[in-house]
Parts: sequence; structure tokens; C-alpha cells
Amino acid sequence: MADDRYVTQNLNRTLTEFAMTNIGLGGDFISDRIAPVVRVPTTTGKYYKFSNTEALRDDYDAIRAPKTESNEIKRTISSATYACQQYGLRELIPDEEMRNADRAVLDPERDAINLITRKLQLAKELRVAAKLFSTSYCSKYGACTAKWNTPNGTGVDIEGDIDAAKLSIRKFGGVEPNIIVIPPHIAVYAKRDVTLRGLTKYTDPTLLVNGDLPPKLFGLEVIIPLVLADIAAPGITSAIMGFGWSSNSVLVAYVDRQTPGKSSISLAYQFRCPINGTLDIAAYRYREEGKHSTVIEGLIEQAEEVVCAEAGYLITGCYA
Repeated sequence: MADDRYVTQNLNRTLTEFAMTNIGLGGDFISDRIAPVVRVPTTTGKYYKFSNTEALRDDYDAIRAPKTESNEIKRTISSATYACQQYGLRELIPDEEMRNADRAVLDPERDAINLITRKLQLAKELRVAAKLFSTSYCSKYGACTAKWNTPNGTGVDIEGDIDAAKLSIRKFGGVEPNIIVIPPHIAVYAKRDVTLRGLTKYTDPTLLVNGDLPPKLFGLEVIIPLVLADIAAPGITSAIMGFGWSSNSVLVAYVDRQTPGKSSISLAYQFRCPINGTLDIAAYRYREEGKHSTVIEGLIEQAEEVVCAEAGYLITGCYA
């Protein structure tokens, strides 16, 4: 948690509200859509890891004879721990810049927190992407029938690949998958697939308007993560631009957006410990007199965890 200096004199409510509005807009960032935020009161704690398969198993005799007790059932639940990490960035605004800023165009303090917020969001996005597209965390996976960008589509069976993913989630997670995350470099080939074109041309009239896959595909909400990231190392001036979600796999998953919480099944959650008890992101403004500058700082505190690996399935090798 932030110390008293942050909690009291340096917290800037106006900039904090501006930062929270930016986070709420989402934009190209999709991590909150596939790993919903669960707010927690402490920076460390336990969360439950379970699937819904026990609820689907008819393994007890429910018939009760007169003057006898009902059969007792047992629930198997494991737990793991989360540890929220505080992430923060700050920018110094020289007094000269503050004095000379054309306020009709520039607002140095808002511009600073806007940049800080975006950088914090981008880092969070990349952490979620790295975890959910890793077979170390998403333990259910299988290779596609043929790469989705195979020339002329020879042997490609996108529907079959998705059906295999859905079946795995139903069998091992006990839930009905509801999303499919297709990285943009794979989506451009999926939308050209002859079979998909033949199916969607009668059901989706928006192809010529948005140029992408339909909003739903085989009962799954289609999510195409378009956020860009410069992966050049710090200090390198030349940009190395690419998509933040650059995996060659496709993710099918069940996500609980209605009632996310420690007792709800979902592929992954972001456990967020609100700054000062209530703030998803906090913005601070204070002076650094030795540098004759105003400091704008943003902080967020959270951990990203896969809570039910069986609620997701990676279709690997979809692009080469």
C-alpha cells in the first residue's frame, strides 16, 4: 500500500479521476475483458482453484429412506496465493515547460498522467498476454489441424480446431466457453478462409463495413487484440513495432464477466488492491525543488493469475 505521504498530501483527485476514466475507456486494451478485475482488500491472500466438473458428476445416491440421513457429499477445492505488485511511473515537468505551455493545446500535467496510464496499461496487457498464451499456465492445448495461413487453405479446418477446444473446456472445466482470442496477424487469414466466408456471408452483413471477422464465431465472442507495442530495448531509438498479442496460438476460454470473484470459475483474474482503499489507479502531484520540477506519478497495485486452467484451451501453431 502507498505510504502516508501519498495517501494524504500528494494524492491529486483531479488527475486520479482523469486516469481512472482513461482506464475505464479500455480502447485497444483487452486484458480486462479476458481476465476480469477482482478487487481485494490486502496485497497478499488466497484464491481458490477449482473447476465445475464435480457439479456435473452424478456419483452419490440421492435416495433417502425414512428415518435415515441423506448421503453426505464432499467438495474438493485447492487454493493458491496471489501477491499484488505495485507498478508505478513518474514524469518530471520542468517549471519552464509549465510556464510556457499553450494551455489551449497542452496540459502538461494531464498529458503526463495520460502517458503514464497508457504505459501502465500496456505493461499489464503484455503480462496478461504472456501468461494466457503460455502452455505453462494454460495447461490444455493442442496443435491446429493445419496452419490457418496455409496457402490456398489446403487442409485448414478452423471449425474443427475450435470444436476441439470447446470440447476440452466442457469436459475438463465443466463450463461452456464464451470467447475466442485471435491475434490480428492470424485473424487476417481466418477471415479469408473459404469455409468461414461461405458461412458468414449469409449471417453477417458487416464484412464490407468493418473488414474483420463477425462479432461471434461458432457461439464465441470474437476478440481481436489490436494494441501495438514497441519491443525495442530501453535506450534504442529505432522502434521495433508489433502487436502486443503476437502469439501464433488462438485462445478459446470461459470468462465470467457477470460475477467475477474468488468463488467464481473463470480462466484468469486480475487481483487488484485499490490504492488508498478505493482507487484502481492513483495519481500524485508533488514538487522536486532540487530539479525545479513538478512530479506527476501514477501507481497501480495488482497480480494476474490463472485460476482455472481447464477453462481455457490454446490452439497452437496457427501461424507460421
